[in-house]
Amino acid sequence: MTVGKNRSAAARRIGLCVLGLAALLAGVAPPANAGSNERLGTGGAPELLIPVGPRGFALGSSVASDISGVEATFWNPAGLATVERPEALFTHNQYFADMKVNFAAVAVKAGNLGVLGFSAKVLSVGDLIVTTEQAPEGTGQSVNPTYAVLGLSWARAFTDRVNFGLTAAYDNEHIIDMTATGVAFDFGVQYTTGWRGLKLGMAIKNIGTSMAFDGSGLEVSVLPPGSEPSASNRIVQFTTAKFEMPSYFNLAARMDVTRSASSALLVLGSFQSNNFSGDNLNVGAEWSHRDLIILRGSWFGTYSNNTDPTTGSTSSSFGSGDDLYEGVALGAEVAAHAGSTKMGVAFGWRPVRSPFDDIYEIGLRFSF
Repeated sequence: MTVGKNRSAAARRIGLCVLGLAALLAGVAPPANAGSNERLGTGGAPELLIPVGPRGFALGSSVASDISGVEATFWNPAGLATVERPEALFTHNQYFADMKVNFAAVAVKAGNLGVLGFSAKVLSVGDLIVTTEQAPEGTGQSVNPTYAVLGLSWARAFTDRVNFGLTAAYDNEHIIDMTATGVAFDFGVQYTTGWRGLKLGMAIKNIGTSMAFDGSGLEVSVLPPGSEPSASNRIVQFTTAKFEMPSYFNLAARMDVTRSASSALLVLGSFQSNNFSGDNLNVGAEWSHRDLIILRGSWFGTYSNNTDPTTGSTSSSFGSGDDLYEGVALGAEVAAHAGSTKMGVAFGWRPVRSPFDDIYEIGLRFSF
C-alpha cells in the first residue's frame, strides 16, 4: 500500500513539474498581443491553423487534454504516447472557396524511446488565373499555389499519468516562382488526475522562425538609373517583408459525465490564447457506444480587444465563432474490428460565414 501511495505521489509531482515546464515555455514564447486583431497583418502561414483529424475537427481545441493516437500529431503531440500498435490516419477536407486540404499521419512505438510519428498536410488553393497590368482579365495562363506542412513528432509516457510530446514541422509555401519556408515547434503535456476521468492538457504550437518569400518571381530586368541608353539591362531582385507564424497556447480539460461498460459521455473545455487574433473559449461533448459508434459536437467563441485608430479608445467583445467559422461543429465516427485490425470512418461539419460554403471533412483511421 505504501509503495502504491509513493508511486501516486511521484506521478503527481512529475505531472505538476511537467505542467509547470509547459507554462514556462509559454512564458518565453515570442511576445504577443493576445486577445486582439491589431497584429493580424504581420502574421502568415494560415495553413498551420487549419484543423485536421476526425475528432479534433468536431471537438476543436479542447481535445488537447484527451487526444490520443496518431491524430495527436496535430492537436497535442503528448497524446502520441498512448500508441501501442502502428496507426495511420488519412483525411480529406473540402475547405471553403473550393480549396482542399489533405492530411496523412502515421505513428509507431519505438520501444523505450517512446512513440514516433510523421504527418503531412497539403493545402491546395486550386487554379488561379494569371493577370498582369497589360492583361487585367487574364493572360490565358493559370497557376496552382500549394502549401505543405511536414511534421516529425515524438512522445513518451513518463508515468502512467504524465505524457509529454513535441513536434518539429517544416512549412513550405509555393506560389508561381516564389517560395517561403520555415520551421515550427509544438510542445504538449497531458496529465491524468485519476478523479472522475479528469485529464488536463497543455499545448504550445507554432513557435518558430519568421518566413519570407524568395525566388525568381521577384527578379526583374531593368536599366540601372543613370546608365547610358546603350547599356545592357541588369537583373534586380526585390525583397519581401518577413511574417511570423500564428503561435498560440492552449490549456484544456476533460471529464466523464457518465461511464459504463457499454457507453460513455464526456465533456471538454479549453482556453486558447492566440498570437494574432482574439483568444478563444471552446466547449464540447462526446458520446460513444463501445467505442464503435461516436457522436461529437462543440462550440467556440472569440474574445477581442480592439483599439479605435482615431480616438485611441479600446473596446472588448465576445461572440460566437470568429471571422471565418460560425462557432459550431459536429461529427460522427463508426469503427469496426477485424482480428487485431481496427478501422474507423469519420465525418465532420463546420459552418462558415457567408458567402462561403460550409467545410466538410472525411477521415479513415487504422490500427494494426
